Amino acid sequence: MKRHLPVLLMVLGLVATLLMLRPLAEGAVPALDTVRGSGLKGTVLFCAVYSVSTLLLLPTTPFALVAGALYGPWGGGALLMLLSLGVDLAAFSLARFARGPFFERMRQRFPGLARLDEAMKDGGFGAVCLLRLSPLAPYGVLNYVLGLTRVSPASFLAGTLVGSLPATVLFLVLGHGAADVVRGTGGAVGLWVTVALTALSALGLTAWAKRRLAVPATA
Repeated sequence: MKRHLPVLLMVLGLVATLLMLRPLAEGAVPALDTVRGSGLKGTVLFCAVYSVSTLLLLPTTPFALVAGALYGPWGGGALLMLLSLGVDLAAFSLARFARGPFFERMRQRFPGLARLDEAMKDGGFGAVCLLRLSPLAPYGVLNYVLGLTRVSPASFLAGTLVGSLPATVLFLVLGHGAADVVRGTGGAVGLWVTVALTALSALGLTAWAKRRLAVPATA
């Protein structure tokens, strides 16, 4: 039972999100339609708020919901991926710049950082991908932590893109579906089916990532 508890909690959390999403969307959709109707200004505002929030380590999940509601799963996904990779690279670069003067001191204070740095010495794409898939690793914090390791910028960006994709798609679909239901352009049954299929994929990948991260590295 304990082994399946995290997955069960995630499923319950998803159901609770779906139940709460419609009343929340009913209040938010008029404001979102105003932002969307403002064209480029609204997009710039969305990008600016997302960038500042990510750099300040605030939760990023609501932005995937909003992007889906504003621009749909395809347009919102493209915008969010390009934006997030740019902001993630900025945070990564800031941490990489600070690595020289502070890293040895931080290695001594945080042994886990030293182990992570060792795991990244051969490129680190797989490790970054697994960390992004894991729900236990805070998204914004990882940008800075990975910047302190030896992972290459290319591996960081590629691992972030692949590992973040399942959860991003899930919340884009949630936001888009909930907004369509409120606007009267989509059906609730279709939303539940699409979200259920996407959630199963995301949960499966997350569980796999958690098992992989729990396996000690072999020489």
